[in-house]
Amino acid sequence: MADIQQIIATSPFRRFMGIETQVDERGVLAIMPARPDLIGNTMLPALHGGGIAAFLEITCLLQLAHEMGTTAPARSIDFSVEYLRPGRPETTFARAVVRRMGRRVATVHSEAWQRDEASPICLVRCHFRLPEQRIETPAGA
Repeated sequence: MADIQQIIATSPFRRFMGIETQVDERGVLAIMPARPDLIGNTMLPALHGGGIAAFLEITCLLQLAHEMGTTAPARSIDFSVEYLRPGRPETTFARAVVRRMGRRVATVHSEAWQRDEASPICLVRCHFRLPEQRIETPAGA
């Protein structure tokens, strides 16, 4: 199992996002606490779409690393976003599912929600170039 916190700590942007994680039988649960600097529309108010999309891309990376068992970085190839409803300025949750993992490329989908997991606010589909070293081996093994 990859060290999810190490993956977050190695990127200044990931640290800036303030993402928290939990790992359970379904995989990685990513949590983005509400912060005033993540609001894009002050009239509604609503979270900035770019912040939500970045949160979901990071969630995809974390789930992929968790399943591969490595902290070696995967690289984004492409990224598709569907905004379903405004994200309110409250805690946002996300999960990702690795749909396909080949030798070189993985397809990962994620969705974000706030109060109800059955009512997502945003969906993302990502393709990643997988790292050459896919599985970490213990030192001396």
